[in-house]
Amino acid sequence: MEVGSKTAVVVKSEFTMGKSKANNRRYSTYLDYMDRDEAKSEQDFASYNHYMDNDQKASSLFNAYHDDLTDERKEQVMDDFKQAQNKGSILYKDVISFDNEWLQENGIYDPTTKQVDEKKLKEVTRAAVSDMHEKNNFKDTMTWTGAVHHNTENIHIHLASVDTEPGDDQRGRRKLKSLEGMRSAFVNKIQDRSFEHKEINDLMRNKIVNKKKEQPDMKGMDRGMKKDFLAIKKQLPENKRYWQYGYQNINHVKPDLDKLTEKYLNKNFPKEMKQLDQKLNKEEKMLKKVYGEGNESRYKDYKRNKKDDLYKRMGNTFLQEMKSYDYKEKNIEQKQRSSGTNQKRVNFQKNRALNQIQYGLNRVVHAELNSYQNQNAYEQMQRNIQNNQRGQSL
Repeated sequence: MEVGSKTAVVVKSEFTMGKSKANNRRYSTYLDYMDRDEAKSEQDFASYNHYMDNDQKASSLFNAYHDDLTDERKEQVMDDFKQAQNKGSILYKDVISFDNEWLQENGIYDPTTKQVDEKKLKEVTRAAVSDMHEKNNFKDTMTWTGAVHHNTENIHIHLASVDTEPGDDQRGRRKLKSLEGMRSAFVNKIQDRSFEHKEINDLMRNKIVNKKKEQPDMKGMDRGMKKDFLAIKKQLPENKRYWQYGYQNINHVKPDLDKLTEKYLNKNFPKEMKQLDQKLNKEEKMLKKVYGEGNESRYKDYKRNKKDDLYKRMGNTFLQEMKSYDYKEKNIEQKQRSSGTNQKRVNFQKNRALNQIQYGLNRVVHAELNSYQNQNAYEQMQRNIQNNQRGQSL
């Protein structure tokens, strides 16, 4: 089984059942091959059982507790595997293959010196294997070993896992979402976006929040936007419980509401929105590389979906401001009727109430752009993937 074909991280998985002569032979020689010194061709990979501990092409064996297994610990691992085999455990075999350019971009691989940050890869592997075991409800009696290999075009990690106390309910086919989760664990642990997030924080704090502090009287809506605001308000249903973006009762005003949002953002935050677009494009490109061409729904619509979400939130903010303005407008008219205030004064008060709307909108823009830009794209993608795959299995 393969997960993540043609992406930055590919997981290939298979299993071998015990208690057959042929399987036992492959099973018992697997770690022997992992520990061989002589170089192996790619042809040997087909059998999978003889590959991991080649000093010419790989690091030393490692496991959940040690980065480099000593000869004594290797013997213990061999004993554990033989014990598991004799008890009928399944041998789970995984290969995690990486795009070298992606590893280079994330500081794991230096193509000039051919150096690989194996310590980091081993740390990530432990977290990924732990996550996969948990999702499959594997017991604490599971034991595994692995090795980082450099002998093919792509750097990759070989893993072998067995259960030293297998139960009658063991299954060879692991849950698809657990393998996808393991792959995503590699992505999330390796792909550090802290620098990008720092850039985004600087953008928000220095160029938006401080700008607001320096220009507290910044105009929020021009005459045209005020006119649009009132025109939309006039079309809303009488029952204000429907003055929320998600209700179908106001579908007829949503296009105009979106246009008002677009005008507002372009007028007050043109530079910031341009930078935001650039960063979203960068995130989309990153997602495409990680999740692949074949999964367009997982990356292609990311930017549009995030913009839609922003417009929805801004639309709700405008609708809340319309509620507030409607209340103030009616209060002003009521006072006019009771006190005889002249129409000029009434219009002045209404216009002042309208001008106050900008401050609530500015607060929302600051908060939304900050949250919007700082969200970790690949973590959100992983949640979406797991939701889509819930209930599926290999």
